[in-house]
Amino acid sequence: MAYRPITIDALRIGMHVAKLDVAWFRSPFMRHSFLIRTDEQIEKLRRAGVKQLSIDPTRGLDLQDTTASPQDQPNVTAPPSPAIQATSPAVAVRSLANMAQELLAARSVRARLEESVQSTFSRIAKTGIVDPEEASHAVHAISAVAQSLNSHALFMVFSQGREANAPLSQHSLATCSFSMILAHAADYNLVAIQELATGALLHDIGLLQVPPAMLQRVFDTSAPLTEQQRRTYEAHARGGAILLERQGGFTQPVEQIVAEHHAYLNGSGFPAESGGAFTSDMTRIVMVADRYDELMTGFGGASPLTPHQSLQRLYQEGQEGKYETRLISLFVKVMGIYPVYSYVALTTGERAIVSVINTSKLHQPIVTITHDPSGEPYIVPLVIDLANQDAQAPARGIRSVLGTIPEEFERAYH
Repeated sequence: MAYRPITIDALRIGMHVAKLDVAWFRSPFMRHSFLIRTDEQIEKLRRAGVKQLSIDPTRGLDLQDTTASPQDQPNVTAPPSPAIQATSPAVAVRSLANMAQELLAARSVRARLEESVQSTFSRIAKTGIVDPEEASHAVHAISAVAQSLNSHALFMVFSQGREANAPLSQHSLATCSFSMILAHAADYNLVAIQELATGALLHDIGLLQVPPAMLQRVFDTSAPLTEQQRRTYEAHARGGAILLERQGGFTQPVEQIVAEHHAYLNGSGFPAESGGAFTSDMTRIVMVADRYDELMTGFGGASPLTPHQSLQRLYQEGQEGKYETRLISLFVKVMGIYPVYSYVALTTGERAIVSVINTSKLHQPIVTITHDPSGEPYIVPLVIDLANQDAQAPARGIRSVLGTIPEEFERAYH
């Protein structure tokens, strides 16, 4: 039987849509062939401007069937929705509303943690005393957050740019959070993660002993330091470890992280007597997390990079022998080449948000497409698995990263 043309007003649940009178990129569905299962689908088509369409009576109800009683209607088995057909059956794709809620919750928690950690660092700067119990409480709070929030949301909110003159405590908190994410991925037990997180939080504690003006120069400019300035800056690693050792109450792995977090594997770091080849696995995790945050925030006068660019640069530096490539690869595998919540431009001209990482094909994540090629928002965003696309749909890939989701966009979907 041939397709039957009908109006949108005649469309009913149980009919199989075969053709629409709008372009594919303005349709709220990935395909123009699908079964109508809910009134919501009909309303979405109506809002998209569909007025005329065709149905396939061989795959669903015909016009006359809609007047039959329920027991007389054919038993139509609904195929998977277009969004599910485009993704792995085992993958649950969250809605943009849920993703926005996750980000907003993570931002709120980050603000509270930053305030708490800043208070701790201010007391250390004023008294010169690092209280092991206070540090432990801070790490427990960060750990609780890391376990309660979506790790991708936590990763993204700490990856987003901070103020140019952000306090040291914010860098320490971010490094601690990234280190915990990486340690979990490396299957560390909770006791080891607690030690690692303490070392990560306090890794730069020696910088509180460096003159603020000189420290600001290190952060803000790539101009070479004088020999004396370089020595003063590089002394912060040893100075921090000595501070913890004198204070007492910290384990040897924590002190080692603080002392050796700049002892790079290729021998280019400091202190000179700390051989990078002999650093602990915990220290190497903190090195990776520390460098990632430096790239994100434009350390040394460099331009801040996006999460995607930072991971690329980190991987390159790992290949050069500075960092542990195994840990960087694990970090990239967990967070993705294109991290979840990244806002991207597709090869079709559409704009999308990365929704799920494809661990077997990191360059082809699952995305939620929000805008058509002309920049108009889709009434209903489209979910597409870039690694498993419909052969009948336009081929899509990621052309460029536009950044992270703008906060205004989050609010619109909240």
